[in-house]
Amino acid sequence: MVNAIIFDLGDVFLNKNKEAKVEAFAALGLHEWNDEHEKLEKKLETGKIDGEAFLKGLQKSMPNATLKEIKAAWNAGIDDFPLYRLEFLQKLSEEFRLFLLSNTDPIHI
Repeated sequence: MVNAIIFDLGDVFLNKNKEAKVEAFAALGLHEWNDEHEKLEKKLETGKIDGEAFLKGLQKSMPNATLKEIKAAWNAGIDDFPLYRLEFLQKLSEEFRLFLLSNTDPIHI
């Protein structure tokens, strides 16, 4: 008998908007996400660098942007959590133990 359900949070319950992030970075002068940015993001995701080191690493590609602006651009891809999805979880919680997991980074938190 199933008594618990584990869900992923991002792009399942919490919508993401990749275009918003791309546009926010473009407004700061970053028009292409390259291999160096990918490596930097991987380091963040694996805990090899913290959020500040990540933002400072990105700043090298956007020297006129502040860390606060870069952080806002990074978070621009986080969209909404629609009410109907919350209501769905509330209904499920009447019968099951629920767990929402995420592999999000410390900046998004």
